[in-house]
Amino acid sequence: MTAQRLRLVAPSGDRVTVGLPAAAPVSHVVAGVRFVGGSYGTGFQIGPRGYHDFACTYVAPAEPRERLVVHGREVVVAEARDGQSSVATLLGAYHELMTVYAGPAPRRDRVLALFGSLRIEDHVDGMTVVPRAETLLDPANEHFVVVVRDHGSLSIPAPRQAAALVPRHAGARTQHGEVWKSGYGKDSARSFVLGCPAGLAEVHLADTAAKTERERLDWLDGIDIAWDRR
Repeated sequence: MTAQRLRLVAPSGDRVTVGLPAAAPVSHVVAGVRFVGGSYGTGFQIGPRGYHDFACTYVAPAEPRERLVVHGREVVVAEARDGQSSVATLLGAYHELMTVYAGPAPRRDRVLALFGSLRIEDHVDGMTVVPRAETLLDPANEHFVVVVRDHGSLSIPAPRQAAALVPRHAGARTQHGEVWKSGYGKDSARSFVLGCPAGLAEVHLADTAAKTERERLDWLDGIDIAWDRR
């Protein structure tokens, strides 16, 4: 039986409900979006407050290089200690918007121009990010990543990206849809495509001693994904 529902707001403003079984604890939720125009493309990640500090401490250790203000909010630029990458993050009231650069920290004007080209609204239930009309940029894709401790992770694409991931043959039935094994090699037994009537997720099962494989498969069986089709 579904015991919890996450109601998430995508960067575009569209909404998705993620039904999860039992009391499996959700570790974190991150949204992603990529904008393209001509030969230009850039991607962003949206996480809760503290996301920038966590990434710069545990994911790719980085040191602050500059702080500036865009849209009345602080933007922090940090550079990895090896100089191979850098990040710039806008700190909203509830969420943080991060982009990653290859190489050393970018010039101040590049960061100002990038974040200045976006319309950003941050609310307690989610952050929306869309390009300003004059930029001629369009969203290429958006998705969520939901991590559930000791169970696994879900990558949830927007409906227009999800259509390309659905296999042509029928899958095994689940409580809310059907599921197919995905991937090759040693990860094939742990990776799945889960299709529901109003949404899809790529699911990767965790590999820890805290849960049995049967418990993880039962968790997978009870997941439900539903985008609001307004």
